[in-house]
Amino acid sequence: MLKWLRGLRWPLLAVALVLISLAVRATHEQRQAYARAVAFEQKGDLWRAADEYRWALRWYTPWGPDHDRAAEALVQLGTRAAPRDPELAVQAWDNLRSGLIAGRSLWQPRSDLVAMCNQVLPSLLLQVAATRGDTRPPDQLLAQFTADYQRPVGVGTPVSLAVSFGFLAWVIGLVLAASRGTGSDGRWQRAGWRWLALASAGFALWAGALYLG
Repeated sequence: MLKWLRGLRWPLLAVALVLISLAVRATHEQRQAYARAVAFEQKGDLWRAADEYRWALRWYTPWGPDHDRAAEALVQLGTRAAPRDPELAVQAWDNLRSGLIAGRSLWQPRSDLVAMCNQVLPSLLLQVAATRGDTRPPDQLLAQFTADYQRPVGVGTPVSLAVSFGFLAWVIGLVLAASRGTGSDGRWQRAGWRWLALASAGFALWAGALYLG
């Protein structure tokens, strides 16, 4: 067992480096987007602030320092805008919902806020429809908006697992093919084909899950 683990140390190190680089980038992008959003909000450019808060949510990491701050900022923005500017309120709440859903992986970050958005948005959309002169019956519109936001969204856990395992198999297969596919004389060995097969299967699983999911 220990010998088997030692043999996988380089593939595992490669996977760890890839994951760490992705985590660092996501955290950096999250912080940058949040800083831009705060700057826009301080200047009174609330529409652009709402969009940047959404980007901060999309770059989700479990340890991201600004994820919850961006979510709370959109809640506050949507709540303040509702009485005087329902269209801006819809933008804030919808950006909150879409940003949280886009950050989903094996779990849904802040599922409580997603449920809150589903409850708040239908009535706000009804206000927007009224201000735009929509002549359809309000009860009919409210029922339609409510049904739209009750539909399941995002990918399920099986798809997320398939994407994760496919990616890992792809990277590990490539690293093992490069490290074990050739002998001391530099010639390709038959053992290398199984690692290429693993990489190919992993890539197919990853790409297929992304496409179908």
